[in-house]
Amino acid sequence: MSGISMIQNNIQSRENRSLQSNESTGREVWLKDGDQVFMKTIATGEEGDIHLDDFHVYEFQQGIEKSWTSVLVENGEPVASVPSEAMVYEDGRRRAPRHKFAMWVYVTEILHTEQRVDSWEEVTSPSGSKLYKETVNDFKVMTLSFGAQNANWNQFVDIYEDNGTLDKSVIRVKRRGSALDTTYTITSTSGTMELPDDKQAEVKNLTPIKEYLHQRYGADDTASSDDVPSDAVSIDDDDDSLF
Repeated sequence: MSGISMIQNNIQSRENRSLQSNESTGREVWLKDGDQVFMKTIATGEEGDIHLDDFHVYEFQQGIEKSWTSVLVENGEPVASVPSEAMVYEDGRRRAPRHKFAMWVYVTEILHTEQRVDSWEEVTSPSGSKLYKETVNDFKVMTLSFGAQNANWNQFVDIYEDNGTLDKSVIRVKRRGSALDTTYTITSTSGTMELPDDKQAEVKNLTPIKEYLHQRYGADDTASSDDVPSDAVSIDDDDDSLF
């Protein structure tokens, strides 16, 4: 079927998607050692899921300030310029780009071990530890490397196999350690959550994750540390580091 109404709806949908795409750049979750995020995945894990995908990326430092830059790899080659030292070892062997996966999630809150923002609410964990709750209630992109022996990925696979989908329950991701000594605990909690009505309407306008990755790490907009809070540590800076 066609007609003015359908064509107008398609135009509006594209405009909404375009707006959402522009706003989505740099929407990854950032965690430090001990922080934990509670989220509902928009991705289901089913075949054809546009909210979940894997990708390869070269990561390197550049400039006087040694800022980190990430460049997407397609068909075995980076889509933008990458320094030779980031692609080749000193002995001449080619470096493999990092293998990662990303998904759209709805984050309710992040618990931090340090109060870096005054508005974060002080709470006490069941074990008596002092934490600081950042209320988010918004869509974010969860990006992780597959991890050593695919450890990070396999934890999501376990949740999918247990529940038949990724979006059934609230998922907790907790980070421990930093750099090469980083691990993630990814668990399906007993809680469930329905998106607020206004947020449910926004789901259809979320940029498909593959398009988001092109925007974020592609030739037109390679991601740099300028997009990252100065005191933040990426959730994907784990023990599967390329360097």
